[in-house]
Amino acid sequence: MACLGILPLLASCFKEAPAPLRIASSPWPGYEPLYLARDIGYLGGSKVNILELPSSDITLESFRNHSADMATLTLDETLELLSNGVKLRILLVMDSSNGADAVMASPRVKSLADLKGKRIAITNIPLGVYMLSRLLDAAKLTRDDVNALPANESRHASLYQQNQADAFITFEPFKSKLAALGAHAIFDSSQIPNEIFDLMLVHEEVFQARHKEVCDVARQWFRALAYLKQSPDDAAAKMGKRLGVSAQEYRVMAGGITITSQTENLRLLSGMAPAIIPPSENLSQTMWKAGQLKHSADIRQALDPGIEACIAK
Repeated sequence: MACLGILPLLASCFKEAPAPLRIASSPWPGYEPLYLARDIGYLGGSKVNILELPSSDITLESFRNHSADMATLTLDETLELLSNGVKLRILLVMDSSNGADAVMASPRVKSLADLKGKRIAITNIPLGVYMLSRLLDAAKLTRDDVNALPANESRHASLYQQNQADAFITFEPFKSKLAALGAHAIFDSSQIPNEIFDLMLVHEEVFQARHKEVCDVARQWFRALAYLKQSPDDAAAKMGKRLGVSAQEYRVMAGGITITSQTENLRLLSGMAPAIIPPSENLSQTMWKAGQLKHSADIRQALDPGIEACIAK
């Protein structure tokens, strides 16, 4: 009987460690500091497993179906998830796009007006549809004026080479790959500022159950940004190598991206009036009018009043 009484204590000694947090992500220069944090030892394999997925649509679906605990997704994708009832939290704002998302066109498409009747390849995610809507607004065209071809970003270069599309709604590093083949930008995110933000999301139940571990991911992200600032050449070389480009080519890709600092994160996500709310409401209205949202989406549902203690402690 005495031995039996000891058994629960022995079991507690051999309690299994929690599985690593699964973070889904896909190619985008603004996400690279996440991999940098892993590669320089800030995010250990026992705590975090970064799922390197080939395209953003797969990242979105992996988060939606709970194959991932966390994911790197855009603000419009976040609104779409909220609209469909997914309970989530915004852990941090990773970056904002200032030219890195673009519409790349073949040389025969010289202006926005030339898009009429043309084939436009778009990524099959909310961002692709949203960029198409903003492009058509700028070109003063309707959806019926163009032929939209759903195709994930990893296929855009081959479609260009095979002359199967005339323009491509894409983003880095695929934008630079198309440029190397002869395509040119006719519209980009610098023309629609404060509309494309990249976020790190976490499922609500994971945020509550593993709060300390989730917050540590955010802190290691900012630690990696500090490393990037202190050792820019080494960091650019490491991040460029992962994307298959030189350090200089990586810098060019990242030139259309503004990485969001910890201070800016607090301005966007915390306080009495988080600064991310107005652009989110504008984006939600645009998506609603374009038929991208089935139900209204309020970004406030995804904001945590205690986020400052989580990411800046």
